[in-house]
Amino acid sequence: MKRAVVLFSGGLDSTACLYWAKREYDEVIMLTANYGSNEEKVTNRVAEFFSKELGVPLKIVRLDFLEEFSKLRGTTLVGGETPTVTAQELEETGRAKETAKSVWVPARNVVLIATAASLLDALGGGDIIAGFNAEEGSTFPDNTREFVERMNEMLRYGTMAEVRVVAPLIDLDKRGIAKLLKELNAKYEYSNSCYMPRGFTPDGKPVHCGRCESCVRRHRGLMEGIGEDRTVYEVEPEL
Repeated sequence: MKRAVVLFSGGLDSTACLYWAKREYDEVIMLTANYGSNEEKVTNRVAEFFSKELGVPLKIVRLDFLEEFSKLRGTTLVGGETPTVTAQELEETGRAKETAKSVWVPARNVVLIATAASLLDALGGGDIIAGFNAEEGSTFPDNTREFVERMNEMLRYGTMAEVRVVAPLIDLDKRGIAKLLKELNAKYEYSNSCYMPRGFTPDGKPVHCGRCESCVRRHRGLMEGIGEDRTVYEVEPEL
């Protein structure tokens, strides 16, 4: 039996991974981590929606130490105001790296993989499905193929069961991810990419600010990838 734990943060990438894993694996578990981020309550509600929608069990784990360390570092994702960007600024390498540093949660993907690996080690093994992709890999080193390879090398020695990281989106940008979401018939409008979400519509769709980097990347990827964006924005991002 093929088992997978999907690292689910609520955005386009992890939503695509969830639908993909549901198609490819016999048993799927969603794993969502809480560490005091600005969007935490929205993320949890989104996770609960997709858990019910796809019939996939959900585990939410509380990582208080990661909240403490994030505040120590000063990441804007935890109790801060995240920077706003334009689509043009996304193409500026210096600006993209500056924004990435602002929202960096210390060693988050290392911690999340270790958490999922512990669960799978206890269950007898399986794959950790992560939404690492080419677009975010250009600014975040823990979204690259090299990161996946080195984490898998570590897991060979760090678990008694057979556990590995699988990154099905590793060669895709947001446009490619949008196309995959359409292929999988995913209800992406119920996902949340926003760093500073504005709550929910009456029918349960997250309201995105439309100004943060994540919102701009989301809108651009959907419009250029599939020619539509059913996301609800407070202010629609300019392309």
